[in-house]
Amino acid sequence: MTTTFVRPGESNTYVPNHAATGNLVIGFSRNPDDFPLNQYVQLKPVTKDQGFYLRVTTEEAGRILSTDLAEFVWPDGADRPQNNDGTESFGYLPYKTKRLDYPYKLGDKSREQADWAISETHKSIKAQQAMTARTVSAHAILGNDSNFEAAHVAVVASISGNTGPWDASTVARQDIKRSLNYAAEQILKSTLSVVRKKDLRLVLDVTTAHQISECQEIVDHIKGSPEAYSQVKGDAGRWSQYGLPDKLYGYSVVVEDTVKVTSRRGASSATRDFVATPGRAYLLARPGALVAPSGNGPNFSTICAFLYEEMTVEEFREAKQRRLEGHVVDDFAMVVTASASGFVFKDVLT
Repeated sequence: MTTTFVRPGESNTYVPNHAATGNLVIGFSRNPDDFPLNQYVQLKPVTKDQGFYLRVTTEEAGRILSTDLAEFVWPDGADRPQNNDGTESFGYLPYKTKRLDYPYKLGDKSREQADWAISETHKSIKAQQAMTARTVSAHAILGNDSNFEAAHVAVVASISGNTGPWDASTVARQDIKRSLNYAAEQILKSTLSVVRKKDLRLVLDVTTAHQISECQEIVDHIKGSPEAYSQVKGDAGRWSQYGLPDKLYGYSVVVEDTVKVTSRRGASSATRDFVATPGRAYLLARPGALVAPSGNGPNFSTICAFLYEEMTVEEFREAKQRRLEGHVVDDFAMVVTASASGFVFKDVLT
């Protein structure tokens, strides 16, 4: 090997290395806790990878057949009313989790010579990949209209009083507000007013969020609200990112911005896309905490993720192969458990 000898000068008296930037690492791994999915899906730990959950219908608790309550009257001295049809129907529905493994391998030389936390970085990458997969699974079942009652799925233009899609709505039309109130009424009826507005989340994809934030109905709604100045300043919250408030007409807004890569490693270019489908929106119930409480109480979350194993991180040193083998393992089932507490809006964009 030959080399060129030079005299001391600018930028040639040292060997360039990573330490020059203080070992700066540029990456885009996302904290699993930051995924929007956690705002509209409830987690339910389970002890077996398959089983049943109990769904009880709601009609009996609200069944009143007459305004004078004749069916419940018990005159003095008469036999107690013997209604043999006063029970509620129920059914056991199955779930079955699927174990998924997100692996990586690092040679010993790569790890030993790396001046950055190469193993920890790949753990974060795989945790993000697992959360992205959960989001894909959730939107696969949300995208199937048959998972919901027919009365809980509607093209927004077909809702009584609406003129067309949300992105063309005006102050006079009020298509967005009318759609949300219509859906909330359907959910109130189906759940006998158990699920309230505070329990509901309006879930939008990024494209829909941006486009409806620019329509006249939303612009004028914000203009006349106390939050107008905070939007102009770009205060914290969803103002700066999507142009929508944290709550719209009293409904909490969740913008599903998770991105998936659909091209294989080594492809000439990476294909990236948002997980959520543009033009669909959802009003979903997610009452209470992220993790469903244990016990026999009713649960009203529209979607539950049954978790048999939640993101176990395992690493194995293979001495013979001189490498580290890492895995993030997730074992779950994503299920629409309470379809009566959710609503699907279709064709919300022009």
